Amino acid sequence: MTKALLPASLLFVAVASYAADVSPKTEGAGLSGKWLSEFDTRVGHLKYVYVLKADGEKVTGTAFREREGVKTEIELKEGAIHGDKVSFVEPIKIQGQDMRIEYQGTLAGDQMKLTRKVGDFASTEIVARREAQPAAQVDGKWNAEFDTQVGKQKYSYELKTDGAKLTGKAIGESQFGKFDTPITEGKVEGDTVSFVEMLKLPDREIKIDYTGKLAGDELKLTRKVGDFATEEFAAKRVPASAK
Repeated sequence: MTKALLPASLLFVAVASYAADVSPKTEGAGLSGKWLSEFDTRVGHLKYVYVLKADGEKVTGTAFREREGVKTEIELKEGAIHGDKVSFVEPIKIQGQDMRIEYQGTLAGDQMKLTRKVGDFASTEIVARREAQPAAQVDGKWNAEFDTQVGKQKYSYELKTDGAKLTGKAIGESQFGKFDTPITEGKVEGDTVSFVEMLKLPDREIKIDYTGKLAGDELKLTRKVGDFATEEFAAKRVPASAK
């Protein structure tokens, strides 16, 4: 039996079409957010907040500028991102004259290294750093009840944060009885939460990985039980008055 092979020219077209379909959607990943910078210039010390949003290769946003207590807000223009290369323009007026401040630089994680070119007058190398997101307010007790392959389970999660570190315990009830397990590897990044429960059974220990997001008084979690099962459920915050 022979198999038909896709001609090289058609294979190239298929791959190129796929790349064109996918790349614009992921190009600006990691840029959107609030960026802070302050630096000295010929006109004094400047403080900036750049609020940027990437949509494929297109970048939009606003620059909030402060000089000697005077604050201004400028809509950014001509924003673009290609790979890790970022560029945008801040149009301003100086003594009634239109002026372009052009930014070009490189994105590296939570830092942008930019060259800021003010018309034909000056050029400054600056660094903008991403504003740290506050840790999600997950401290407290959370209750959940959900179905699994081994039947219905009831859980209470008692969680405590220390910066980005998450500690606490998982108190559960299942067909194997009641258990109280310290959580490990706990992290909080913005509204994203993750931790591990090492569940001890009569004949073995199973690693249960939790990942999820905080949405008000609800913690939406994915619970991966070893290589056996994955469950999605919501844990509800227990009001302080009910604890």
